[in-house]
Parts: sequence; C-alpha cells; structure tokens
Amino acid sequence: MVESPNRVARVLRRSPRGGPTRGRRSACLPTRSGAPSATVRRTATSVIALLAFAGLVLILYATSTHVYVGGSDRATAILEGQAVSSGNPLLHGWILTRDSFWTTDAFFYALAVRAGGLWPGLLNLEPAVAVAVAVVVGAIVASRGHRGAAALAGAATVVALLALPTNAMASFLLGGPDHVSTAVLALLAFAGLRRGRFDWGWAAAVAVLALGMLGDLLMVAYGIVPVLGAGVVSMLRNREWRAGMAAVTASVAAVVAAELVSWIARAMGAFRSVDGIPFATSGQMLVNLRHVLGYGAGLIGLTYRFDAQRVPGVLQDVHVVGALLIVACSLVAVANLVRRLVRGRREASRPRTETGRWWLDDVLVIAMFGSAATFVALAVNGVPGARYLVATVVFASVLSGRIVAQAWHRLQPGRAARAICVVCAAVPLWFAAGLGYTLAQPVSIPKAAALASWLEVHNLRSGVGGYWAASITTVESKGAVTVRPVWSNQVGKLGRYMKLSSASWYSGQHFQFLVYSTPVYQGVDSVSAAMTWGRPEHTYYVGGYHVLVWSAAFSVAPFAPSRVQVQGAGRPSAVRSPAVHRPVGGSCVSGPSVLLSCQLRGL
Repeated sequence: MVESPNRVARVLRRSPRGGPTRGRRSACLPTRSGAPSATVRRTATSVIALLAFAGLVLILYATSTHVYVGGSDRATAILEGQAVSSGNPLLHGWILTRDSFWTTDAFFYALAVRAGGLWPGLLNLEPAVAVAVAVVVGAIVASRGHRGAAALAGAATVVALLALPTNAMASFLLGGPDHVSTAVLALLAFAGLRRGRFDWGWAAAVAVLALGMLGDLLMVAYGIVPVLGAGVVSMLRNREWRAGMAAVTASVAAVVAAELVSWIARAMGAFRSVDGIPFATSGQMLVNLRHVLGYGAGLIGLTYRFDAQRVPGVLQDVHVVGALLIVACSLVAVANLVRRLVRGRREASRPRTETGRWWLDDVLVIAMFGSAATFVALAVNGVPGARYLVATVVFASVLSGRIVAQAWHRLQPGRAARAICVVCAAVPLWFAAGLGYTLAQPVSIPKAAALASWLEVHNLRSGVGGYWAASITTVESKGAVTVRPVWSNQVGKLGRYMKLSSASWYSGQHFQFLVYSTPVYQGVDSVSAAMTWGRPEHTYYVGGYHVLVWSAAFSVAPFAPSRVQVQGAGRPSAVRSPAVHRPVGGSCVSGPSVLLSCQLRGL
C-alpha cells in the first residue's frame, strides 16, 4: 500500500526515554500537512485584533470631534510634543506644572508630530487612542484569572462601559487632558503585581509607575497609594508581612526612581516645574465631598446632571442599567475586601491564582477611592472639576468587569441564564444607538479655528494672547499663526505666561497683535495691553475674540520680573475692558479707538 503524499505518519505514544516500547503498539495516525499552522492562526488573530483596535480608535475619534472642540490645555501638550520631536527631549527652557504630561501625552504627540506634522486633528486623536488603550487594558485586567465565557463577560462589560459611555462621560473622557493615560499606566502596574512576586512583572510595574509619576503627579493617587494600600491589605489578610512586600516595595521603588530620574533631568537642564493646580480650601473640600456622588452619578448616567437635552431620553435612560451595575459591583468589591480582612489567614490557604484575583479587586477599590479623593482636594471651579472623577469611573468600570466575571461562574444554565445573556447583548446595542445619535449630529466649527483662519488671511502671523486663546490658535492654524500666552503682573503690565510656556517662544521674537476673550482671564485685556505696549492701531472683534493690532512690532521678555501677581483661574480681571461697538449691518470701521466687528463671511 502506497502512502498518500499528503499524509505523514504521526507517533502518538513513545517510551519515556525515546526508545522502542515493549509490549505496546505505537499508535500512528495520519496528519494533514495542508492544515493551517499555529503561526498562521496567531498571525490572523493579531491582524484581526489590530483592525478591531483601529476601528475602535476611529469611532472614538469621531465621537471626540462631536463632544470636544479643543482647548489650550491639550494644545500646550501638543506643542510640548512638537518641541520633543524637534530635538528638545528634556524641554529645556519650558516652565510646566506638576501634571506636565512629559512622559505620557507629550510622548505620543512627539511621535505623531514627527509622523504627520502639527495638525488640529491631534486634539482628538490622542484622547481617542488613550481611551482605546484603556478599553483594551481594562478588558485584559477584568478577564485576568478567568477563562471562557466568564472572561468574555468581564471584558465585554468593560468595553460596553468605557467604549460606549454616556454623552457626559464622553465629553470628559475624550476632552482636554483628563489623566486617562495616567490611569492606563496604573492599570498596567496593577496587572504586573498581581502575582505578588519579585519577577519581571514587579520590574515593569515599578517602571510604569515611575514613568507616570514623572509626567503626572496624580499617579500618586492613581497608582502609588493604591499599590501601597493593597500591599498592606495583603499583609493584614494573610497575617504575614511577606505577603504584600512586593507591592509595598514596588510603590516605594517607583517613587525613588521617579525622583532620581527627575533630579538627573534637572541637572541636565530639563524644564522647571511649578504648582499649577492649587488645593481647594477646606470649605470647598466639604462642598466637593457632597458633590462626589452627584457628579459621579451624572457621569455614569444615573442622573441627567450633565446630559439634559443633549441626548434623547429614550437613549439616555438605558445607561441607568450600566450605572446600577457599576454601583452594585463597587459595593460588592468593598464588602469582599472587608470580609477577607476579617477572615484573615483562611484566605491565605487558597490557591495563589485565586489570591491574585482578589488582589486585583482590592487595588482597584483603593484606586477608585484614591482618584475620587483628587476631586475632593483639587476641584475648585464647579462642574469642570468633574474631570477628576473620570479616572474613578475608569477604575470602577474595570472593577465591574471583574465582579461580573466572578459572578458568571455561579450562573446556572437555564432560562434565567438565557434571559441574562439577552439583556447583556441588548443593553450595549442600546448604548451604541445613543453613540450613533451623537455621531449623527453636525460637528461644530471651533471658534479658535475661525480665528486662526482670519488671522492668516489678514497676514497676522505672530502675536500674543490670553492663555485660553493662545496655544489652541497656534495648533488650529497648523503653526502658520503663532500666538504665545501672556498674563498681567501686579502693576497691570503684560509679560510671559510663567507656566505652560517655553522661553524660546519669546526670546528674540517680535509680535504684531494681542488676542483675548471675555470674561477676561488673568488681566489680559485692552487696558493692560495699552499700559504695556501703548495704544493699538486697530481693534477687531472676531467670533468672540478681541484682536488688537499695533503698527510697530513689540517684544515680550522671556523671563518675568521678580514679583508677579497671578489671579485665580476663571476670575474676571478687576480692570474692566471697554465695551464692544458693533457697527450696524456688519460693516467694518477702522480706527484706533473703535472696535471693529467683522463677519467671517467671504474671508
């Protein structure tokens, strides 16, 4: 009998030492050489995963363009990345705040600017990528320690809650830099420490915690303290100090590593850090404490605090299901933490894999409360302060995925199980319908983009402005128009904005105009401008911005005087700006003391 060329004998049983078997017959079965190999399957899986990730990024990018029109905070991070990509990795000459995003968002922008140049789409691309990575990492953490349907249920929960959020949550999650990338690094550190060993996971956790702390001091609340706290909880739960030593040492090592790298960078001439975000007063902290639950409920869809009249009620109401799931799972996780602490050493007798599961639950619970504490301590401006709760929702969503995966093991087959599966499939589809409604709405044109076009058409290429009008205009114009931020000192004169700026923006530069918006921010208006550079030749009003133009170029010192007075964020200046005169019929009138109201039509 002749063997088919497509079949090769395959030995199923051999002796332990590879020799001939005695008294046994080796079973040989044919195998097909044309069957797809494991390498092909892995390659196909990787390609499908990459395509799915790219599709998620595109959906989130489109959502971001509908809910976020850009701002100078994110635009400044983009300009940081531009400086890094231009050969200034240490950002020499820059003054940044403690949340500089030097090693997080700015790193991404450096790669993006190097690849595609400076363009306004980066305002929406980076948050889309950051949230997509958060969804993927969160799904992996939620399914860790589970297999099959349970792992799939946990991952799907994270995807539904973070990739298909409420309109309010999307506005913060995909808006100005809200520390999402810092939360992602914290999740990676949690996953690396789940085994409680001094292995490569420990080293990776130390690295990502230190990296996050270098770029954003909120990593202390998001990662350092939760890891330290979870390590202490492990010691108490197991009644043995060695049980949590890996986590405790990782948090300490990360702080030491971050401080060491920061000291070396400063010695090499890196940027200077200043306090950018003041702590709330004790009275404001009490107010924030009362708002934690209300603002959090508004973000996850339990109330209409932020989404009133923005999304139809029939599409908004379904998010109550996700909100109740987050609340229930969070309460279960907190109860499990307390129960395990009380039970003590009985938990230590369980397998190491199960111990790793509850360690992830514990660290996510502590991270949830730690990130909420940043809202209580730092929020000073009402509703916009809700951005500090974004990381809380991220951690709570991942925690919910883990609790759902654990509950799935207890689900008995039957009608109840089938009904739950139907609901679990229908709710995300309803979430997607709400997202589709948002994407169907027209995209509004940012005011800064209209201003940048007007300045470019009128050959006004270099100027200064209030913080909220400066960097965003530079990015919207793709760098064709540069507007550098200034502020008013104690005597009412304008100078360099002494944070979130670079000395190279002012040194040896000459400017043509000043732009500011109302309400006046940090004393930048026509009065302080006239005190600093004299009376402007022309004054224009363009789409909500005041543009003052001088006939002769002026300069701004790259270093501030010894004493500078800074006003609180969002507080109007004590100096009142003259009223805006809008000519009848939209005609344009030129003159040194008349504000020119110009329509953008035809320009």
